[in-house]
Amino acid sequence: MKQSLDTQLFHDVFNASPIGIAVEDLDGTPLFVNPALCSMLGFSDEELRGKHCLQFSPHDDAAKDSALLQKLRQGSIDHYQLEKRYFRRDGSLFWGHLSRSLLSHRLSPLVLAMVEDITEKKAGEEAMRESEEKFRSVFRDAGVGMVIVSPEGRFLAVNGTFCDYLGYTEKEILAKTVESVTSPEDWPAFSQKLGAALTQGIGLWRFEKRCLHKSGRIVYTESSASLIRDHSGEPKYFVGEVSDVTHRKESAEALSGMTRKLVEAQEQERARIGRELHDDINQRLAMLAVELEQLKDNPTQVVTRAQELREQIIEISNDVQALSHDLHSSKLEYLGVVAAMKSWCKEFAGRQKMEIDCKADVSKPLPLEVGRLLFRVLQEALQNASKHSGVKHVEVELREESGEIHLMVRDLGCGFDVETAKHGRGLGLTSMSERVRLLNGTIAIESKPTAGTTIRVRVPLPSEQDFRRIAV
Repeated sequence: MKQSLDTQLFHDVFNASPIGIAVEDLDGTPLFVNPALCSMLGFSDEELRGKHCLQFSPHDDAAKDSALLQKLRQGSIDHYQLEKRYFRRDGSLFWGHLSRSLLSHRLSPLVLAMVEDITEKKAGEEAMRESEEKFRSVFRDAGVGMVIVSPEGRFLAVNGTFCDYLGYTEKEILAKTVESVTSPEDWPAFSQKLGAALTQGIGLWRFEKRCLHKSGRIVYTESSASLIRDHSGEPKYFVGEVSDVTHRKESAEALSGMTRKLVEAQEQERARIGRELHDDINQRLAMLAVELEQLKDNPTQVVTRAQELREQIIEISNDVQALSHDLHSSKLEYLGVVAAMKSWCKEFAGRQKMEIDCKADVSKPLPLEVGRLLFRVLQEALQNASKHSGVKHVEVELREESGEIHLMVRDLGCGFDVETAKHGRGLGLTSMSERVRLLNGTIAIESKPTAGTTIRVRVPLPSEQDFRRIAV
């Protein structure tokens, strides 16, 4: 009676199981199959019992199953598990998890095969694998630094770009912590941000900090990071994006320094003009007034002194005119660049007792902004030559070449160290460089102590259409 009940129970479980089940002989031919397996494959019980178990899988999967089934027949194993694909009756494929075990039987050994449909699970795993592969690819090949950091601040993964930023190999970086590559001055504030991110469950967005390059130099970085949590909500790691903004920061600082220098230059120029007017022009006018006042008491000297006073007035007028030309040359607007530069060279040479050889080969009218640039550079270059070169002969050349306007100022004087001068307190070179940069030009300063100085400026010329518009 008990055996009959056990048999019935087995029969009920066999038929009711949602997992596909087959009892096979050692060759792999189904002897009994349950409804679940018939439903999975789309065949009837009778149809399945007329086929070999390996007929339902693609060749590669069937080959793996066959090798394991052979070991089962030989007795070297008594069970095995395998994930493989199965053909349905309509030719479509699904993934199944196969488990085969030997069954002892009084007549001959049998095999119990159990198949679970894991198609959805495999699809999820494949989607996850593809997602992870895409992430790894983006992480690895990104043009910005990418890092994965533990909540404790240890580097878990870094890409090549981040390694290049700091000059370390990947292995060296992974042995370090975020604190060890952060400037000590910036670490307290950044550590506080990390702590707040962990306690408040938020990411880090667009923060700047200084990092330490392997060589010891400072690398300015801008970063953002997202906090990733596990299924229970506990923080797992930060995924961060890091950009090297050192060049941008240095450029901003250089621009700020240049702006500061230019403001100082303007103030110095105002002070110079003020001194010229107060200490020279104003005093000479005051002396002239005194002398004219004295003539009232000595009218007999008017005739003899008139010529002397006239010459003084002419000198003052010439000096005021020269000062005016230094500030703004009306000839530049009315006569053009070439005439204005030649005229100013002549005036300056007369005042400084110098010889200036000014040559020009420019056939087209130039925009006023280009003319002002070249005029100011010429003024600064000649004033520097007058003060520092120690010679009284300077060459000036203005010419057109390859769609550009070229200005060259050369002296054979004592020269100077260019790099030292650029970092010194003088503002002349800074002013010239900034003026040229604003018009997309280039400036080259060639000088060495005792070897003279040559300044070359190149500014792009307007197109033919622009020239016609300027001429009109």
